[in-house]
Amino acid sequence: MSGPETVASSAPPTMDDQPSSSGSLLYDIVYEIVSSPVNLALVGIISFLLYKISKSRQPPATLPPPPPELPRLRRDFTVAELKHYDGTQPDGRVLTAVNGNVYDVTKGKAFYGPGGTYAVFGGRDASRGLATFQITSSISDEYDDLSDLNSHEMESMREWEMQFKEKYYLVGRLLRPGEKPTNYSDEDEDTPTDSSEVRKRTATQTAEGSTSSGAADAPSSSPHEKEPSVDSKAPGDGAASADGTESDKPKAE
Repeated sequence: MSGPETVASSAPPTMDDQPSSSGSLLYDIVYEIVSSPVNLALVGIISFLLYKISKSRQPPATLPPPPPELPRLRRDFTVAELKHYDGTQPDGRVLTAVNGNVYDVTKGKAFYGPGGTYAVFGGRDASRGLATFQITSSISDEYDDLSDLNSHEMESMREWEMQFKEKYYLVGRLLRPGEKPTNYSDEDEDTPTDSSEVRKRTATQTAEGSTSSGAADAPSSSPHEKEPSVDSKAPGDGAASADGTESDKPKAE
């Protein structure tokens, strides 16, 4: 007859004593993948392919339609008129003046329109702010002739103006107080001219007009006035001699 030890040894094993076959299988699979670089590379390639396949099956995101292109604007502005083009009006056009020239910066509305980084320049003269790098304190409701800027600040402003010329098209000029706007023709709309060239052209036309009017007012010579005759010349100046022969006269070259 067997003792208590024999009975204990013949008892069936409990659930805690049985190893988990599923856990051991998962562990073996993960160990095989991690321990081999080739397996890691294969897992990465398979994951990438599965991602591309799932991405291609997704419908493309619909982008909002671009805003309609505004008609070309060509005219001059006073400071008060320019203020109405800050991007808050119904058409959303944004204009900015630099060094006496007005540019259409509507395509840069994210910067110069409402809520943009440089929204303070929308509908304003940005010359002083760009020259001094002071944005908020450089805005004025009056015309600024920039006469107090030094050479370094003027050079900085001109560099900014060159960038505006490359990115945005020229609309017209920023008028001084009392200055009359220019009537632009259809050819001028296709080939816009900056304020310096317009002022040079105006000055040239004015000078030509004053010259032609001065020439018209100059007294013309009377048809009765003639050159002095030979008889009135002094002796020795080519007058006829007493024997009737002529002395040497200057000939036309």
